[in-house]
Amino acid sequence: MNMDIFNSPQRDRLFRSMKMGWYNVCPIEEGTGIPLTDQEVPYALYHCRKVSPQMIKEIKQASELVGSVLMQAWSVIRTLDEETLLYYGFPKDSIKIVKYDPLPPFCMRLDWCWNEETGVKKVIETNPQTPSFWFECTEGNGKVAQHFGFKQPDYNAQTILSLTLNQHIQRAAECLKKPINNCRVAFTALNNAEDLGTMRWLSSHFHHKSAVFPLEFLRVKDGKYLFDYRTGQPIDILFMWYPVEWAIHDTDENGKKLWSALEQLILEKKVVIVNFGSAFALQPKSIFALITDLGLDFFSPKDADIIFNYFPKTSLTASDLGNSYFAKPILGREGEGGFAVKSGEIVLRSHSNDSWYTEQDYVYQELLEFPQVEIAGSMTAVWGAWLYNNGNDQFVSGGVGTRVSEGQITDNISYWCPIGC
Repeated sequence: MNMDIFNSPQRDRLFRSMKMGWYNVCPIEEGTGIPLTDQEVPYALYHCRKVSPQMIKEIKQASELVGSVLMQAWSVIRTLDEETLLYYGFPKDSIKIVKYDPLPPFCMRLDWCWNEETGVKKVIETNPQTPSFWFECTEGNGKVAQHFGFKQPDYNAQTILSLTLNQHIQRAAECLKKPINNCRVAFTALNNAEDLGTMRWLSSHFHHKSAVFPLEFLRVKDGKYLFDYRTGQPIDILFMWYPVEWAIHDTDENGKKLWSALEQLILEKKVVIVNFGSAFALQPKSIFALITDLGLDFFSPKDADIIFNYFPKTSLTASDLGNSYFAKPILGREGEGGFAVKSGEIVLRSHSNDSWYTEQDYVYQELLEFPQVEIAGSMTAVWGAWLYNNGNDQFVSGGVGTRVSEGQITDNISYWCPIGC
């Protein structure tokens, strides 16, 4: 194994020069939130995998096609009754926000099984509520490619992000009936290097003044407004990368649930949280089962072709997939709780199996063969592709990238493998 890929002075210098504070990652201790630095592991590989411009183009085009189906699915989800949403695994406390969030979804990352060798090209899930793998796909690939003497894989990724982000925050200001210059805008996430570092990077693409701070400083004042506890400044528009399914369970220091107060502010349009309830509508893995259940006849001939070509068969019932499938929690993240069944036998399990995930209802998806790439031995590759709302509620493609793993399930111990052309 070439250890320079994982640990070398050259690697440290490169990623520090990129101001990427999470090129190594470490687990966070539950309860204290303290990073367990003695358990730090490499995340970014000191390597650049060369890919063809045509492949990048094809993945981006396919992602936009998938995005058009997902935007239709979002419209359908908002019309469904509570009983149906509960059936598809939406938490009861999330339903009002899912149906009545005043803004449509802004962005998401699609994960792809894009196997050029076998011809299998299927989108395996959407990730509309995560900051993970954003900088890497949008800016990081280009910097690493230049370092290794390759061309950027996507010249327009940062331009598209900046344009659409500012458009969407402008739409948020219009929801509040306030000029953008009079709106207090903030970006927040969990207080770890990756999430908060990504928010600082994201805020640099916003063309007006904004604040960036850790999630623990967010407070609600008497049902009237949201504010930054450190400064006391109210917040009008918030870009919060924090899952709805976690937020509905959060409590204050006295054990009082916080969700109802936050929900009230959103529904009364006292604050607009970008990519929150509307994005969560597309977060559960069960939306692929919903698309399968709606059937091809529900969609236009063009969208039916997209579903047939790019969506894997997915169901809430394992028997619908026969005796071979991949199972994942409906509200799963980072591969937690996933396992593969082949010919009726469990052949693979995720390294991470927290009870929060394994006790959820599961969704079942056709078993796919992921591409293998030679980096430090044979590794499994998953492609990620970003989509952004272009202001007309159509998704346009942004940056793409790959994560690789030594095992066959991409989870929270997988690596970022930079790409170039």
